[in-house]
Amino acid sequence: MRIIVINDHGSISGGADQVAIASLNTLACEGYDVTFVSSVGPIDKHIDQNRVRVINFGFHDLISNPSRLNAAIHGLWDFRCAKQLGKVLDDYDPSDTIIHLHTWCKSLTSSVVREIQSRNFKLVCTLHDYFSVCPNGGLYDYRKMQNCSLKPMSIACAMTHCDSRSYSQKLWRFVRQIIQKQVGGIPKNIAYFISVSDYSEALIRPYLSAQSKIFRIRNPININLSTPATPEKNLAFCFVGRLAPEKGGAVFAAAALKAGVPAIFIGKGSEEHAIKLANPLAELLGWQDRAGVNNAIRSSRALVFPSLWHETQGLTVAEATAIGIPVIVSDKCAASEEIIDGETGLLFRVGDINDLADKIRLLHDDPELAKQMGKKAYEMYWSKPSTIKNHVTNLIACYQEIIQTA
Repeated sequence: MRIIVINDHGSISGGADQVAIASLNTLACEGYDVTFVSSVGPIDKHIDQNRVRVINFGFHDLISNPSRLNAAIHGLWDFRCAKQLGKVLDDYDPSDTIIHLHTWCKSLTSSVVREIQSRNFKLVCTLHDYFSVCPNGGLYDYRKMQNCSLKPMSIACAMTHCDSRSYSQKLWRFVRQIIQKQVGGIPKNIAYFISVSDYSEALIRPYLSAQSKIFRIRNPININLSTPATPEKNLAFCFVGRLAPEKGGAVFAAAALKAGVPAIFIGKGSEEHAIKLANPLAELLGWQDRAGVNNAIRSSRALVFPSLWHETQGLTVAEATAIGIPVIVSDKCAASEEIIDGETGLLFRVGDINDLADKIRLLHDDPELAKQMGKKAYEMYWSKPSTIKNHVTNLIACYQEIIQTA
């Protein structure tokens, strides 16, 4: 079996990139012929290029392209990417090759899926987001700051300005989605998918082909087994992630001020000013390396995950539980599946500052409760850890089943 992993970026710029790249070395170490194809450089320095064949097209993504016109044209359908991928596939046999697609909307476009399908290669796609069915990729109304209840690609969807930028951007995304659906064959013509949570799968499943098979493989996290944290000794509550409006950082900031507890933010983004307005006492530490993130979580009474939008899994929640820190999570996002309410963490009503402040205050006032929740979270995670080794074991089983049954 030969494996081709395809992703927009050759290095890590988001959670999906991290998952795509994390599996490469381990798959190669298991003895498989692994090729990594990406459109946008640079190449991640941690990829072992002595074991993994690395191919990068050297194109721009939508944001880095110096020409907005060029980005708009190639962002709909990139013939160049399809042609380059075709040259790669000339060296492979569809009978023994599995292609794993992670992301395509930032540079590759659905043209690569059409190229793969035209050559009868076996393809599996991980559902890292909702771009397979939704124009803005989130099933979220960025204007109303709430999850969208409209049917994706309906007339009502087309007429609704839900984009984070402009309505013209929404219309461009809508056209891209039509091309992706009608010409690229996403999602109806893809036979195999990987989902990362029950929550996200339930939202996407109605729009897939009835014949599509979905494998469940959780995303891995980069946490090694160590002694559990001691949340009862900590005072600060922590947020880790992009500081974007849909992530709910300002909600947490306001709730922490109301509860009278220290709030620490790890990350950067457009919401920084709003967070400081909501809570002048909040500490914004910017992005940290892996050790810095782990230390910030370990030094917290609890991690707060106040996301306003659906998410697909919520890796930082799993990271906190692996360390032994309880988590407070909004009840209308996929990360809510990562905890047991009242046992390993707490749920609060999405967007409700008062309810979040009450949950924060509960853990602040009861160190013993935080201790017991952290201990239970740690035990639950390590009973079935989302390690890269377990992730790759599940990937190999998925690939083999597809090869055998396709």
